[in-house]
Amino acid sequence: MQTTVGRFSQELEQLHRDGYVVFRNVLDKKQVADVKAGIQHAFEGKGDNVMLQGPMFEKGEIFEYLVDQPTVIDFIEEILGTDCQLSSMNGMRTVKNTGVSMWHVDEALFFPLPDGVEIDPSIQMPVYLVNALYYLDDITEELGPTQVVPGSHRAGKHLQFTEEIEPYKGQEPVSVLAKAGDCLIFNSQIWHRGAPNQSDNPRYVQQIIYRKKFIVPHMSHDNNAVYQVPEHIAQRANARRRRLMGYNEQIF
Repeated sequence: MQTTVGRFSQELEQLHRDGYVVFRNVLDKKQVADVKAGIQHAFEGKGDNVMLQGPMFEKGEIFEYLVDQPTVIDFIEEILGTDCQLSSMNGMRTVKNTGVSMWHVDEALFFPLPDGVEIDPSIQMPVYLVNALYYLDDITEELGPTQVVPGSHRAGKHLQFTEEIEPYKGQEPVSVLAKAGDCLIFNSQIWHRGAPNQSDNPRYVQQIIYRKKFIVPHMSHDNNAVYQVPEHIAQRANARRRRLMGYNEQIF
């Protein structure tokens, strides 16, 4: 497998090997509090069955900042290239006994493989979609952590959207136990889910999915490709943020 030398060499190797990596303390306490408050406000008046709200960059400047949060977006561009863009940006809330608990890959299975066929380990898998989850609470097993199966982004297997999952090459599911302010970044092809929240407290997470430029954006769970970023948000954005939001200087 290819190795990378540079600022994120270790993180890139882990991302390509395991399918995920955690960046610690990317948001400070005030940022965590502000983002969490903004997501709580977005869910006001919504029933407990509603788990996603977005696009969150419409909900205040703290969310606009997250679009190109320096450390995270620098790493994302190392993976997807400096012409990558947003796919979606949703605030997530899971209350007691709920969660995105079915095992899945995001959007689509890009590299399906026949049964019994494996990708040569010397081949580094292309990455088309990357998910960034900003945790706004300290994540425990009781609160319902994100769970992943390390290395499964290379499996090429269609999942059956079940709450049970088999190991991949001996790797069992791993719970990502994080602190408020940490950010989990993972290849959309890894087998993952949000374990059910068993606590009495809602779990709030800010999700941002980034994509290769040629993939159609969703911007949120309920908006399609005809969506356009409000002009007042685009006007005050720097050049990098405008590009991430879909304002292209060139077609190709």
